[in-house]
Amino acid sequence: MKTSNPKCHIVLVCAWAVLNCLFFSRGMAQAPKAAYATGQKAPKFEVKTTDGKTVKFPGDFKGKVVLLDFWATWCGPCKAELPNVTAAYQQYHSQGLEILGISLDRAQANAKLAAFTKENKMPWPQVYDGKYWKAALAVQYGVQSIPQALLVDGDNGIILAEGDDARGIRLAQAIKKALAAKKKS
Repeated sequence: MKTSNPKCHIVLVCAWAVLNCLFFSRGMAQAPKAAYATGQKAPKFEVKTTDGKTVKFPGDFKGKVVLLDFWATWCGPCKAELPNVTAAYQQYHSQGLEILGISLDRAQANAKLAAFTKENKMPWPQVYDGKYWKAALAVQYGVQSIPQALLVDGDNGIILAEGDDARGIRLAQAIKKALAAKKKS
């Protein structure tokens, strides 16, 4: 009867562990990214906001810099990001910044959304269809996590910043840079 060599067994287990690590780290590195990136053109759309107005994007935002903000009232990271978004709006709205919120809240959350935006001083328009992760604009833009923000030039629809460059302290920096470039053109 043959007995297995303990050293061989250890080598095989170690090799298996290394291969597993390589496989999983490769999978993590290739995790899906947002469907649209800086420098690309944001898709056009026409939607109704929660106050019943029709918005044509980017056509209605000529001469502006627009933050498309995908978020939800139930999202902890969205709530954590909100002070940066509201501060940017207060500081830059008069200079040409517009925000269009796209809510990924569930069905029948109209009242909750209205109360949340009022309570948190979010005067910008909101788009909400109650379809959660299947919200039409979220699907169109390939949104897989929130908050997801895209800073877009309203004249040509080019994405100026997204991801980490459109969050936290980098959000205000990106807006300031975009507005300065608008003044030059």
